[in-house]
Amino acid sequence: MFDIERTPIQETISRMAQLIDGVTAANQAIVGPSVDDITPFHSRTVPAISVRDYLLRVAKFVCLENDTLISILIYLDRITQAQTHRPSLALSPYNVHRMLITAIVVAHKFNSDVFFNNARYSKVRLLRCQVHDAVFWDLRTM
Repeated sequence: MFDIERTPIQETISRMAQLIDGVTAANQAIVGPSVDDITPFHSRTVPAISVRDYLLRVAKFVCLENDTLISILIYLDRITQAQTHRPSLALSPYNVHRMLITAIVVAHKFNSDVFFNNARYSKVRLLRCQVHDAVFWDLRTM
């Protein structure tokens, strides 16, 4: 049983990464390796860092809590519900990292009393600030 108050953040991240990896693999099997409709969330290549390691890296610099991680899953679920109308929104190896960090920024800014400016999040996610802002705006308009 998952106890949000007592579960260490690393365990929550590991469980979350397993869930996201499963969804990403299932979507990749259904949609295939390429999509005609490319979004700002798509990268040119699949990032070398795993979802788990990426979440641990972000948690190290942004101080994520379990309630924020649950919110991130809710945001990702809402995005995947939109994939019926726009298949390119399906989580894939090409977009999962950008969708994750965008959901992290939204959840962190909503749930936390202390949050950072977009330049800080851009450094953590290894993206230029302009790309970060474009992706963030795309999520907010969904």
